[in-house]
Amino acid sequence: MEIRNIVKEPSSNAVIRFQDCDPFGHLYNSRYIDYFINTREDHLAEYYGLDIYERQKTLKENWLIIKHEIAYIAPAVFREAVLIRTCLLAFTEDSILMEGVMLDAERKSLKSVLWTRFKYFSFAKRGATQHPQKIMQLFEAISNGNGIDCSNFDARVRSHRTRYS
Repeated sequence: MEIRNIVKEPSSNAVIRFQDCDPFGHLYNSRYIDYFINTREDHLAEYYGLDIYERQKTLKENWLIIKHEIAYIAPAVFREAVLIRTCLLAFTEDSILMEGVMLDAERKSLKSVLWTRFKYFSFAKRGATQHPQKIMQLFEAISNGNGIDCSNFDARVRSHRTRYS
């Protein structure tokens, strides 16, 4: 795993697809999570050289989602271009907290904020396990959570609302 760029908050553009929307053309609530998780997977590979599926095949270890907290601020709609940013807010020896932020393409309107907590899991041991030292070093380099209260999702959402209002 080679860190090509130390980008603590990578972003990607996405277009809201028809099959992901309700009859009113709004992105289904459950699909927001898919957009965030898929984008984070892409960011891990592109920015940090971390292929989570290859890791699972070779090491029999991976991160499992244990909790989502999501705020729906404004609807994302069919064919709308959005910008999705993700970052690592916090980590321990066996868990991580990822944040996702969805904005309009102009980065002026906040659509949604997501916190997802993951536990590092060994499929061989059938239980939680500690992150390898190399992963901990990666997390040290890319963590974006300095000064953020990672126990208060609602306060973080308010902070984002203020930033993008």
